[in-house]
Amino acid sequence: MIVNKAVNKMKTNGEQAKIASNTHIVVLLIEEPQVRTSPLKKALLDFNYLITKQLSFNDNIITEVERCNPDILILSTDLASDKMLKDLAEINKLLPLPIVIFAEYDSPNIIKKAIKAGVSAYVVHEILPQRIESILLVANERFKAVQALRNELKQAKSQLEDRKYIERAKGHIMQQKQVSESEAYAALRKMAMDQGSTLATVSKNIIDVCQLFSKSSV
Repeated sequence: MIVNKAVNKMKTNGEQAKIASNTHIVVLLIEEPQVRTSPLKKALLDFNYLITKQLSFNDNIITEVERCNPDILILSTDLASDKMLKDLAEINKLLPLPIVIFAEYDSPNIIKKAIKAGVSAYVVHEILPQRIESILLVANERFKAVQALRNELKQAKSQLEDRKYIERAKGHIMQQKQVSESEAYAALRKMAMDQGSTLATVSKNIIDVCQLFSKSSV
């Protein structure tokens, strides 16, 4: 439907080496309508991708992704539906992986929703088989870049939360021990070293204990 049936069989040695590297890349393929030997499936097999399963949109996509644990999820459809994008958003949250949609039609609204759902590539109209590998490689790199940004953001948020805990713990120590801020921080560091723990963990424990005593005294 979407992929041109004329697959180019003439491959250089360099292309053969690239194809061989795809041998261990597991693909979960979902097509509408589902056909036994679709042009897209044929192109993937020609490029040595391992298709773990071929599904239709009537199947439970989330369950199948959990079961098959593919390296990449590929969907071929006329137009991405809201239900499909909702399922993909859930997959992106639970088991993030590169997601590529090949579609006959698009709309600005659908593309916006697809990006928000975590789709790595949304490709419209007929696609030549020899372009498949490049599309998947770009999608994979985009996915990795997005994941790296997510991890950086998550780490930054975690560090900010840790600093808040440390500041609160220092405040408790300063109040209880009547010491300076630097002395309170030194005490925190010593406790962390003695316990083989992090400053943030020790700080959380101090806050929890202080809150416990505060409640018990009421």
